This record gives sequence, C-alpha cells and structure tokens, in this order.
Amino acid sequence: MKRVFWVLTLLAISSFAIAGDLNPPAAPGSTMKTLGEVEPRIPLGQADFPVSIHQSGSYYLTENVATSAMYGFFITADNVSIDLMGFTVTSSSGGDYGVRLDGVRKNIKISNGTFDGFGYYGIYNSYSSSQNIGIKNVTIKNCGKSGIQLASSGNCIENCQIINCGIGGYFPCGINVGSQSRVINCLVKDCGANSTGSNGFVYAIRCGESSQIIGNIVEGNYESSTVDILTMIRGTQGSVIKNNTVIHNCENVNCKGFYGIYLIRGSACIGNCVSNNASQMSSAYGTYGIMASYGCVVKGNSVYSNFLDSSINGSYGLYARYGCVVDSNTAYSNVGTNFSSAIDCVLGDNVGP
Repeated sequence: MKRVFWVLTLLAISSFAIAGDLNPPAAPGSTMKTLGEVEPRIPLGQADFPVSIHQSGSYYLTENVATSAMYGFFITADNVSIDLMGFTVTSSSGGDYGVRLDGVRKNIKISNGTFDGFGYYGIYNSYSSSQNIGIKNVTIKNCGKSGIQLASSGNCIENCQIINCGIGGYFPCGINVGSQSRVINCLVKDCGANSTGSNGFVYAIRCGESSQIIGNIVEGNYESSTVDILTMIRGTQGSVIKNNTVIHNCENVNCKGFYGIYLIRGSACIGNCVSNNASQMSSAYGTYGIMASYGCVVKGNSVYSNFLDSSINGSYGLYARYGCVVDSNTAYSNVGTNFSSAIDCVLGDNVGP
C-alpha cells in the first residue's frame, strides 16, 4: 500500500514540474540599434554656414540656407555623406563653390537638394586620384562655370539637374567627370547661353574613359554664343553612350565646330536621339550630329533635322570612320550629308538618304 502511495506522489510531482511556471517572464527587449545609433547624423542649419567638414561622418540640412562665403561646404575628409533633405543652399554673393572637395578625397556622397547661384562650380574637385564620389537627386542652377566638375574616377552622377550653368568664364560645362564614371538619367538644360570668347572645347556632358552616359537629356544649351568647339556629349575610349536625347542645342551660334555626340576608340553609341540642333549656326569647320571613329559601335540611333538655316563648311548627320560597325541608324532631313562612312567601316542596314 505504501509503495502505491509513493508512486502516486512521484507522478503528481512530475506532472507539476512539466507544467512549468504559470507566469513566465516577459520577452527580452529588442537588441536592434536605431539608424542614429549605428551612424550618428549631424544636423546643419543656417548658423553653421559656411560648413568646413574635417571629419568623416553623415551630415544633413534642417532648413534652407544662404551663404556669402566663397563656398557652401568645404570638405577635407574622406567617407562623408551630406543629405540636403530637399533644401537649397544659395550663394547670396556669387561665392565660388557649392561644394569644394579639397585634396584627394574618397567616398563622398551628396544627395537630395539644390545649389543655387555660385560663381564657379556647383560641386568641384580637381584631383584625378580622388575616387568614388556620388551625386544623386541634386539640382545645380545659375552657376558661373560647370554644374559638376570632378577630375576623379569612379563617380556616379544620377538623377541630377544642371540648369542655366556655364554662364561665364572659361571652359563652361554641365557635367564633366573622370574615368570609370556613370552619368545616368540627368538633365543638362539652358547652360552656356550667351557665352563669348575663345573657350576652347566646351561640353554639356563629358566623361573620361570606360564610362557610361545613359538616359540623359541635353536640351537648349549654348544658345546665342560665340565659342570654339561645341560638344553636347563626349565619350572617351571604351565608353557606352546609350538612350540619350540631344535636342535644340546651339541655336544662333558662331563657332568653329559642333558635335551632338562624339565618341572614339572602342566606344558604343546605342539608341540615342540627336534632333534639331545647331540651327542658324555659323561654323568655319565641320559639324556632326554623331561622329564616331576608331572601332566604335554605332547602332539604333536617330539623327534628324539638324543644322537648319545654318552657314556651315561641311555638315553630317552621322559620320563614321576607321573601323566602326554602323547598323540600324536613321539619319534624315539634316542639312548637308545625312550619312557618311569612310575607311574600313562595317555597315548594316542604315537609312540615310
């Protein structure tokens, strides 16, 4: 009888142990960190301008600001991110730079806002050894020279607008960046108007070798100007120029030569539209809708209605030479010669009456 009692007692104790605590402890708190804890962000307002950044970090604007200094931001550190947060940095005195990157800089990101009215450049760095500068969703307007001028390599300029820049001074450009860069889905509009003097080669978009220039619009630039050689898009060795629109540029201009798109040495020009450029132009040299040479691929482009009412010493809608592959292009209703190829080119099915 005692044996049965102890067995029943042990079973009762075991059942109680298996049931566990009827009031378990609360769930553990979250161990995740907020964005501010992972990467502390530094706010900047009117009282902080002009801003000199000497330490790596993430900075952001809290309001529209104006500065009478020669720059908005002066950056001497690597690994810097500036988020304009939709606000505008205005030069109240025509100061030189919206952003100046001093020395060899790496890993700089600038995004989401506007620079207005700087006398020289919106964003500037002159060191070719700099690397990995990214400009995204930025508008630069009313600057005296280039909107974006970066000698560095590996840049990415995306969804930016350069408006009414290059309104004075030497070598005005919309976007001018170094090798292995990408310029994607940008607008360069109304730049270089009424420029005068011997400005050498001027560009709306220019990239160094092995770059990509894709999906941009170049419109209404260098009107009523007197300059030397005008090039709307320039691709250097091994570059890809694709799906861009070059339209209504260089009206009423006196210049030595004009290129809608100019590419050389193994570059590709695919699916671009070059239309209604260089009307009422006076040019001493040749003018070209698309010019390609030295082993380039030129495919699926449209070159239409350029050089109307112009006085030009030789003009071509599409001109290819020195071993290019030229296929599926249309060059139509251009003043001068619609289509011309020379010296070892391989021709597909092009339309060029």
